[in-house]
Amino acid sequence: MGTRYLESLFNPDSIVVVGASERASNLGGMVLRNLLSGGYNGRLLVINRHDYDSVHGVPCIRRVSRMDFSPDLAIICTPPDTVPKLVRKLGEAGVRTAIVMTGGMSRAHSKTGQPLMYSVREAARETGIRVLGPNTIGLMVPARGLNATYAHMGAIPGKVAFVGQSGTIASSLIDWAFARGVGFSYFLTLGDGMDIDHDDLIDYLAQDSQTRAILLHLENIPNPKRFMSAVRVASRTKPVIAVKSGRVPESEWFPYQLPAGITRSDPIFDAMLQRAGVLRVDGLGQMFDALETLTRMRTLRRESLTIMANGVGPGVLAVDRLVGGEGGELAELAPKTLDALAELLPPYWSRRNPIDLGYDASPDLYAEAIKILSRDRGVANLLVMYAPTLTEDSMQIADSVVRASKGTRLNVFTCWLGQSTVLDARDEFYRAGLPSFFSPEKAVKAFMQHVNHQRVQRLLGETPESFTDHFAYRTHTRNLVLRAMRENRLVLTHRESSEIIRDYGINTVGTFYCDDVEEVVEAFAVERRPVDVTLMHEMAGHPFRDQASRRGRPPLAARGLASEAAVLDACRSLMDEYHEYFPDSGFLGFAVTRSSRNAEGIAFSVGITRDPVFGPLVVCGASGAYINMISDRQIALPPLNMVLARELLGRTYMYKVLMESSPQPEQHIRAVSEVLITLSQIVIDMPEIKGLEIQPLVCTEDGAVAVDFAIDLSTEPGQPIIQPYPRELEEWVVLPKSGRRVIIRPVLAEDEPAHRAFHELQSPESIRYRFFQYRKHFSREDVAQMVQIDYDREMVFVANAPREDGEGEETLGTVRVWTDADNLRCEFAVMVHDKMKGEGLGMMLMQKMIDYCRSRGTVEMVGNVLPENRPMLKLAERLGFEVHFNPEEEVMDLRLVLNEPERDWQRERLKSTSH
Repeated sequence: MGTRYLESLFNPDSIVVVGASERASNLGGMVLRNLLSGGYNGRLLVINRHDYDSVHGVPCIRRVSRMDFSPDLAIICTPPDTVPKLVRKLGEAGVRTAIVMTGGMSRAHSKTGQPLMYSVREAARETGIRVLGPNTIGLMVPARGLNATYAHMGAIPGKVAFVGQSGTIASSLIDWAFARGVGFSYFLTLGDGMDIDHDDLIDYLAQDSQTRAILLHLENIPNPKRFMSAVRVASRTKPVIAVKSGRVPESEWFPYQLPAGITRSDPIFDAMLQRAGVLRVDGLGQMFDALETLTRMRTLRRESLTIMANGVGPGVLAVDRLVGGEGGELAELAPKTLDALAELLPPYWSRRNPIDLGYDASPDLYAEAIKILSRDRGVANLLVMYAPTLTEDSMQIADSVVRASKGTRLNVFTCWLGQSTVLDARDEFYRAGLPSFFSPEKAVKAFMQHVNHQRVQRLLGETPESFTDHFAYRTHTRNLVLRAMRENRLVLTHRESSEIIRDYGINTVGTFYCDDVEEVVEAFAVERRPVDVTLMHEMAGHPFRDQASRRGRPPLAARGLASEAAVLDACRSLMDEYHEYFPDSGFLGFAVTRSSRNAEGIAFSVGITRDPVFGPLVVCGASGAYINMISDRQIALPPLNMVLARELLGRTYMYKVLMESSPQPEQHIRAVSEVLITLSQIVIDMPEIKGLEIQPLVCTEDGAVAVDFAIDLSTEPGQPIIQPYPRELEEWVVLPKSGRRVIIRPVLAEDEPAHRAFHELQSPESIRYRFFQYRKHFSREDVAQMVQIDYDREMVFVANAPREDGEGEETLGTVRVWTDADNLRCEFAVMVHDKMKGEGLGMMLMQKMIDYCRSRGTVEMVGNVLPENRPMLKLAERLGFEVHFNPEEEVMDLRLVLNEPERDWQRERLKSTSH
């Protein structure tokens, strides 16, 4: 639904509480007391069907129809059967948002038999009111004194937003956060989430300047595509940390239908959050520890860690957790650093990381060690630990560490072990902005969460393409799939599967397709080496047959047949099994291949499966007997490129086997990764493919070879929840003045160097026209946000051409739009290289963007232009924009209608937000 009216939810000037009374146990009364005690200074009203003049000093009326104003927010605390009608009446009365705290609406039913919570959703959609809940704890905005909850205590103001789904978890979280000094910009739970959902709130919070980090507690994600689109935008600008409960089947509250080949749902959520740039943690404690490091430590230049303590024991505990528990890496100290430390430390020092300063390490020794380490270019992150002793004061050492850390390039965080005698030292670190933890394990875990966050942020910046030109047989493959669909076949034959895989460039073993036993014998005579024979029938061919076989359905195949007699015996046995197990499945012949028993190499199982909620998934893991020995099937969301494919492969057990056993590990890694990329492309090209399995995919001296495979289809196309790079929008143009050929296309992350050069070479006047201020420098982060975009939410077209010196490409112009979550309005910004003025490039870029936004159904395009920017104003008039002076902002407001709004609330919102 988007961010429509959410400002009225988060910043209401007036609130009506429906159902409040002065009874101590009354839910509405609790909420009203929290509103009053929290210091909310807006207008308050109570609606209660009993004839009260006031409730807790707040005026009270009996009916919605008696309101003499339209409150921004209504809070509903009435019995379930009254809620849908109240929501409808409030919406019709002009109330823009409502919080429904009433619980039990999933169990209570309407006259039609549907749960009442769906009646609430229908009432909201029909009247345009936005609803949080039902069954929500409510909302806190501490900076405004807004506590519209029934929680036992309020939150302190801060810069962190929390969005949860469980009221009891949220209530405990407030208590926990207060004890740790963590404040919130916004704090709320979704409850049943019938209208306002995660993506709506994340969209709002991503744009909120008072929110620097977002914490999520997730139980389920009803609309993964919308969630993914929203959170990918948010996580580019601020940390997003999530706890996903229901990790194992025993704790899953909502029933989950698993896709073929997947035994647990949790890895699917892992893959989704990873691609969204979200740091997933295991619990609420880890959430706060991760928040500590992500908000207080700088970006990590390296992922290795240096550890320093006043004793061997704490350092060993930290190393155990870092290397053994988290897969982290110890920093290697330079010889000069070791020599310098040796002059300070006792002779028995081990000259290694972790650094043992000794039991009686003084404040000066801590400070000097930090100073030495700061000069080592190989040291970027430092964990400083202290265990209480009789000889030194923990507070003095803490002060020394704080002073020594200032001005260094090191990321310093601390662990002061103990409790009663070190609390003051921890407070000192908090005031100084240094993360501090109670134990070595918690400190190391929090550091590795920072490492993992940067890793998922790098994956977030990857932009796979929508198709690749070298797949020359795409049309043939598409026709093959459509033919099977016309014939009402949802399982492709082995021969059809082989054609598709080969058409996409995946190597396969040579296969003879035989109609009868005699042809099988002839094929063996031609091959003159051991063969495998598979009997094909109409019910065969389902991918991920390893699960089917465990249910007692045998594969109709014989392996390693080395003689004609063995071939004949195998064919007879296969026919007997076929008649016993599949008497109603039509016989399709035999497939004869060179025996996989003799195929030397490391074997993988790779493929595509489809989740009913998350859509297509790419899977990769061990093949053969390994499948039953280890849980090695890893998951990624398409589309993939080489970086993402290698990351998927690197998570498997078989990757370690390949690295240790392959004579050509890099060649084989690339070969398997290319197959994974191809699989992700197949499912994008042909969304009718429900499942595709290659097992085994064998790494040989010739690369990766598919030995056996299967494909099945679905009548309902499956779409990836991540939009790939839209190469179909690429367009070559010729500039009329210079005759220079220029490509206009969507921006890519790889455009960052050219994009930075483009901005830095512009004249000060052009920069001011574009950014409304003079800017001399654009940081890497500035430019990264310009080129790393989510194509579902924004679009950037760049005009690029080969550089005149032949050294790569240069950017000659760019146009960008930001579209609101409701797809009502997009705001544009355009800039053309100074040397391209007069070429008509600005007109080309703007017209392409207008056509694109119009095709997406966006209602209008707007922009702001400085009054002195005459060339842009002239261009806007030629394109049909309305142009008006805005005296308040001292800019020219531009507006172009692209499509007519279809609903009343769209017209109302456009009118209310127009200048």
